[in-house]
Amino acid sequence: MQQETVSISSLLNEKNTLLIEKADMQKGELIKQLVNLACAGLANVDTADILDRVLKREESITTTLDTGLSIPHCRVDGISVCRAAMAVVKDGIKDSMADNIDIKVMFLFISPSNPSFFQTHLQILAQLSEKFKDSFVTRLTQAKTADEVLKIVKQ
Repeated sequence: MQQETVSISSLLNEKNTLLIEKADMQKGELIKQLVNLACAGLANVDTADILDRVLKREESITTTLDTGLSIPHCRVDGISVCRAAMAVVKDGIKDSMADNIDIKVMFLFISPSNPSFFQTHLQILAQLSEKFKDSFVTRLTQAKTADEVLKIVKQ
């Protein structure tokens, strides 16, 4: 079964998009916040298990790119649609697994583990790496509000 293309902007809204001025947290703490936002309202989903899986994956190989975009993600049983949450961190958070690159934007997403969604999962990763270039990440970190961040992403 062919899945529809999912746009990054369609996964974000005012409830799952954060703008953080000063991050006094570690990468894992931000991932936890975003997992909770991405899983909000999902029945029959073990948020703690998803968090554990995302953190273990990040420990084995970081998803932080040299642009300052971090893309923690995993595939999940029990869901039928992709879910996401994003944080723009103006001052950045160091990623010790990525030569201390500052994470400026973290886009966490979960997708159904059903094999028919694998192409959608890959499409989201491709869209993120294409859209979130240095200049785009800089524009996001210059936003004054989370609403402004959403407007930039939806352009």
